[in-house]
Amino acid sequence: KGQILEVNNREAYVCIGSANGAKAGQEIPVYRYVKTAILGEKHRPSYKRELVGVVKITEVVDEHFANAAVLRGDVQANDLAELNP
Repeated sequence: KGQILEVNNREAYVCIGSANGAKAGQEIPVYRYVKTAILGEKHRPSYKRELVGVVKITEVVDEHFANAAVLRGDVQANDLAELNP
């Protein structure tokens, strides 16, 4: 898993790199956690995970980061990319 750090002109900078097994050409689903309600007497928020898009790694920058193209959806900074094993 890695955070989408920046999105500009359908290009994303992702906190997933070679240490996570990232390779150019991989397509990665992107999720966003969306607040759904405030629950319980302690007023803790409840969240649901929504699939918001897909990115494709275009270049692994180093062990921690990669550049990716946004293939589908509304991918934004702070969303979560989840690399499948």
